[in-house]
Amino acid sequence: MLKITKAILHILDSDSDSLLCGQVELDAQDYAIRTYLESVEKRIEKLDPKVGKLDPASDIVKVLSSSELNFIEQTSEIAQLFFQLTRAIEEAPSGDLLCFEAEKMEEKYFGFVKLNYKPQYTHYVDYVDDKMSNNIILNKAIFPGLTQKLDEFLLISYDDFSFELVEKKYVVDGEKIDYISEKMLQTIPTPTVTENISIMKKAIKKVADKYNEEKFVSMSNVQEAVYESIEAEGVISKELVADKVFEDNHSAKQEYLEIMEQTRFDEKAPVNVPKYEKKYRNQKLKLANGIEMSIPLDVYKNKELIEFINNPDGTISVMIKNVDEIVNKF
Repeated sequence: MLKITKAILHILDSDSDSLLCGQVELDAQDYAIRTYLESVEKRIEKLDPKVGKLDPASDIVKVLSSSELNFIEQTSEIAQLFFQLTRAIEEAPSGDLLCFEAEKMEEKYFGFVKLNYKPQYTHYVDYVDDKMSNNIILNKAIFPGLTQKLDEFLLISYDDFSFELVEKKYVVDGEKIDYISEKMLQTIPTPTVTENISIMKKAIKKVADKYNEEKFVSMSNVQEAVYESIEAEGVISKELVADKVFEDNHSAKQEYLEIMEQTRFDEKAPVNVPKYEKKYRNQKLKLANGIEMSIPLDVYKNKELIEFINNPDGTISVMIKNVDEIVNKF
């Protein structure tokens, strides 16, 4: 797991159009700071990042490569780049930029996390005519909680300037874009695993509709193929999906692969294997009558345990077989 070795906080206050750069590193020995940094480390491991490689001529690489700047000065320069970008985006919330250096598998990284403020109510002690007055106020500068998903994150390898990125889309110059990659990094990263799967599902649905393939069967086969591909190779193979979904229908298979070639799909996108194995190891089905089912893949493929029967009237029957016991999970 990534280990943060030093960190500093810079305040990006869009409401007052102010950038307040810290001049001292955070004290990692302080309990509250250490606890929050450890939560950031854990949340980074759960992210679904895009990846790419920075141009050596980019502004951010020049800052990180400069031998004349120390860590605090480097982070201040990067905070300035980020602030100049976000100040032109009306939708961008105020927040703090947590910049850090980290290590993982003996490799060193620079990174930042944008901690977007979450308004929360709290008490406020005041005095009125020498009498204590306990009031309720709205604090608009609260960090995301210890388990809350990180909205914006960048991690850059000092070794080769490859990066991992999580970002949000905002309107810039009238167009909604991935503003960190397009404006700050000036590059186009690979899609995330979620984006890859979404691209794949869209292509499968288009071809399946054309060839009158049963939609739920096609999507179930996609999930099974994704699970098997991740488990065996650590990537999502479009060829394996084609074989699993369309089997002997070579025309459909070829059309699907041609569609995929015209998309941003990238088999080399890194996959958090344990996360996606867990996510896709059960088939989750919702029937038109409201019944919902979660079926382990090995059970789903076994006709001795469950069978889907196409009826003459066009309906589908689901037969569950050889059940020894039913347990109510109430």
